[in-house]
Amino acid sequence: MGKLPTTFDTLDLTGFEIDQTKQYVSITREMVDLACAVLQKNRVGVVTRSVQAALKHIFGIGGSADTICQLLRDWRSENMASLKQGKGEKDLISAILESTDDGLLDPTDIPEDYLTASQQMAIATYRLAYQNADTSVSGDRMKQLAVDNQLMRQQLTDFPRLELELNFYKAECERQREELREAYMNLNKQKLAEAEEFRNQIDSLHQERNDLDAKLSVSEQRLSEMAALEQKVKDLEQSLVNAQSEIQTKSQRLSELETQRQSTAKKNGKVPVASSI
Repeated sequence: MGKLPTTFDTLDLTGFEIDQTKQYVSITREMVDLACAVLQKNRVGVVTRSVQAALKHIFGIGGSADTICQLLRDWRSENMASLKQGKGEKDLISAILESTDDGLLDPTDIPEDYLTASQQMAIATYRLAYQNADTSVSGDRMKQLAVDNQLMRQQLTDFPRLELELNFYKAECERQREELREAYMNLNKQKLAEAEEFRNQIDSLHQERNDLDAKLSVSEQRLSEMAALEQKVKDLEQSLVNAQSEIQTKSQRLSELETQRQSTAKKNGKVPVASSI
């Protein structure tokens, strides 16, 4: 008889009571028993990986391989003990033997072929039960579990060192963060100081500009006054020139008149009298 497959695409859950609304957080023995029963019903080999996949399919939680392995070992022990000791079937067989033992047929009278066929059937049934209850891990899976176990041991050994390194990096990160915060605060203070100094410089420049504007206004006013005085001087100079011109004209006129008077006096035979001018 060929070995049962250990993988599946889907499982028939007909006849099993499963609460699909419940949220499962850990694997229990009852969940493993139900998963094994579902796998047996669907003719799937009961091994660690198939049970883990069945738990994932049924309850939405796979669980660790170590936990499932232990629960499967317990399940296998109970099932194999039941098969070996004939639990649940011994009483039935005894009852059948007692009800059929009427003393008419001796066991030695049973045909050998019938006993052989019955023995072969019993062996086949036992093998099938053993195959369904097989929880052994072999081959590549065993190697993978060994590697995982070694990795977990190494991680457990390295944990104190990793914790120290993590604490060191956390402290270093916190120190650098504090330095950056201090540098940022100092930079802000420097910017504020520079801004204050720049504002003072701007205020000083504004004050100087106001002072220069005031001085410029005074200078412009003085220039206006000087321009007015200069114009008055020019007007006075022009008046003086005009007065001098008038005096000169009058002097010239008086000279002509004096000349005419003397000429007239000569003509009249009179001695000219010197002009008082």
